[in-house]
Amino acid sequence: MKRALLLTTLIAAVLQPGALAGVAAEARPFVNGQFQGRIAYSADGNHNDPDDWSASPVALAIIAEAGLRDRLVHFDYNSILPSTHAEWEKIHTASVLGGAEQYGFNTSRFFDCRRDLDGAIASLVEQINASSAENPLYFIIAGPMEVPYRAMQKCDRAKLPFVYCISHSRWNDGYQAGYTFSFTKRSVIEQGVHWVQIQDQNRRLSFSKYGSPAKPDEFVPYFWMRDSRDPKVKFLWDRMVVSTRPDPSDAGMAWFLATGDEACTPEKLKSLLSDRKPLSRTAVRTSVRLEAENFRVLEGLVVDDKNDRTASHRLSVRVDRGTAARMRTRFEEPFAKSAGRYDVEVRTMADKGKSARFTFVLKGTARGAPWNSAADAAGWTSHVIPNVDIGFGDELGVDVVGAGGRIDFVQLNAPGTPLTAAQPAPAPRTPAAGKSAPR
Repeated sequence: MKRALLLTTLIAAVLQPGALAGVAAEARPFVNGQFQGRIAYSADGNHNDPDDWSASPVALAIIAEAGLRDRLVHFDYNSILPSTHAEWEKIHTASVLGGAEQYGFNTSRFFDCRRDLDGAIASLVEQINASSAENPLYFIIAGPMEVPYRAMQKCDRAKLPFVYCISHSRWNDGYQAGYTFSFTKRSVIEQGVHWVQIQDQNRRLSFSKYGSPAKPDEFVPYFWMRDSRDPKVKFLWDRMVVSTRPDPSDAGMAWFLATGDEACTPEKLKSLLSDRKPLSRTAVRTSVRLEAENFRVLEGLVVDDKNDRTASHRLSVRVDRGTAARMRTRFEEPFAKSAGRYDVEVRTMADKGKSARFTFVLKGTARGAPWNSAADAAGWTSHVIPNVDIGFGDELGVDVVGAGGRIDFVQLNAPGTPLTAAQPAPAPRTPAAGKSAPR
């Protein structure tokens, strides 16, 4: 039977060149075309910004239309605990439960943190405890760390290595002036989970300024929702109008989990949600950025939150004590090759009047020669260790000698990939002329 199956597979490969290569290149969370694991989602929406009133139902739409509806095992919302707005709670609830109904989700898995915090935490604990290498939990965190952290304090800690937390927002991660949370993403990372930080989704999905209602023309990129004949898509438009902002940016994390693509756009959403075209999925990511502040182990290093616009996500790490420090993490990123060669880019700098020496370390061994960053250098600079063989699960890190050392990120690039800016900005968008206001 096994020989017959192998023969059939080989024949198919001959008749369809590249078929076997495509299967071999497929990376987790997909195995043989099927999503392996479960999905949890945590959103705020009850204070600070009404963007989740649109983002939550759009995320549900992506998950459903990508064929992952049954993989969603937990959804909590209204998760800002220190402060809230009663009317906002009601509006966001209508968005979440309305989206769940429109797209056919089991609402017994949905929890309002302002009304049933214990239930939300118990549900998360249950899902974390059900996790394993064969059945991981991909946890999209579209809100602050309060609820995730509380659940991780009550779960079976042996299960946390099978949890992958996905974020894109420094605000959600607990780093925003003027808004104080009890916990940051470091509180969660130190529990032993894998942290997956993708590009800031606001850069391609948000078209209005935070803090005030959008101008009519700023809704133009989403007029396809307004003009759709699909009642489900029309519901998404209605919730966007209610939110007063064309900003479903948190939904970009659901797009990434379904596709491996960090660059979600309104056009891509339209293709899936309105045009109903088959979803294109990334086989493997050609570049994977590991933000320094997300490394599992930071020894002698602390997160530096200077709101530095030249740093990726405006965060970095710096040497905190003494003159020697190290950071380590395991390379277990979604949509990454199981093994392969990378050009390793490490972005570093030194404080004014100081210098530092850096060494890239793989599996406990230095790779490439150490390099220096001097205070007179022009800000952040990238050093590349070419053609390094790295496998899924390998431990990698950076050693630092020098009290002024700072690290922005470690990025694994396909060999020959040009160096990128810390946060490459998308092309500016100009609303089409002559379009009417939302209705």
